[in-house]
Amino acid sequence: MLSTILIVLLLVVVSFLVGKQWLLKRQLRNMASQMAESDERAISVDFVDEDLETVAAGINKRLAALQAIQVDAEKKEQVMKTSISMISHDMRTPLTSVIGYLQLAQKSCTDEDALQNIRIALDRAKYANKLVDDFFELSVVDSKQYAPVMENMNICDVVCEEILAHYLAFEQKGITPEFHQADQAIQVWADSKLLARVVQNLISNAIKYSTGKMAFVLTETDAVTLSISNSVAASVDTQKIFDKFYRSDASRKGEGAGLGLYICRKLVEDMGGSISATCENNQLTIHITLPKAKASAQ
Repeated sequence: MLSTILIVLLLVVVSFLVGKQWLLKRQLRNMASQMAESDERAISVDFVDEDLETVAAGINKRLAALQAIQVDAEKKEQVMKTSISMISHDMRTPLTSVIGYLQLAQKSCTDEDALQNIRIALDRAKYANKLVDDFFELSVVDSKQYAPVMENMNICDVVCEEILAHYLAFEQKGITPEFHQADQAIQVWADSKLLARVVQNLISNAIKYSTGKMAFVLTETDAVTLSISNSVAASVDTQKIFDKFYRSDASRKGEGAGLGLYICRKLVEDMGGSISATCENNQLTIHITLPKAKASAQ
């Protein structure tokens, strides 16, 4: 009789422990599922267990601390972007004035030594002005202070206009631009101003580091891809080339802050497109892919 009672009690205890273990495992799976679904929502515990509640409370405490850090970081980042925008905006006017006065001094100066110093100062002022413009544009792009105005447009016209706008720079560097599709009408769905800015940045960047030939090629498939190719002397990391502040040679001075291609990527993505790069046999090619023109808007 006693043995029967002991067996029954043992079975009850085992059943209780097995049931508790099953409930604990189910609750742990539930907690894991909650954490996978959202890293912002607090973890809730359905099964009453002191140790499990302690674990959940610890997770929620650290989650709250992490969220506070994230909010603080976002606030500081926004303050920094606003500060960069304001400082860049405030510096543009005096720098423009400095450049204007230096150009006037250059025209009226007759002393060769003084003229050489003015040329150097003018080059430095123009470089500083370019950096200010880049940082101002960076602050605008990162803070989303614009909304793309999408429309059907002829991408060939944009490329031709930017090639002509850089004619003197091409001539000075001995670069021959080739665009055999200049007389075609290839329509894309894009913002005309943003696309012009992208092509301008890519041409300016290529002129800095290239010699010889620069090729522009358009390809039509399910989308339209503009490929711009030019020779490069230094190696290029095509995985990092569109990162903020990337420069293939960090020792180069006076050649920009490495923002041009990052800005291009942001603008292209904001237009619903993509941008990538390939580099083979010292030939760098940037590929911009944009949606085709919308039939309903034609």
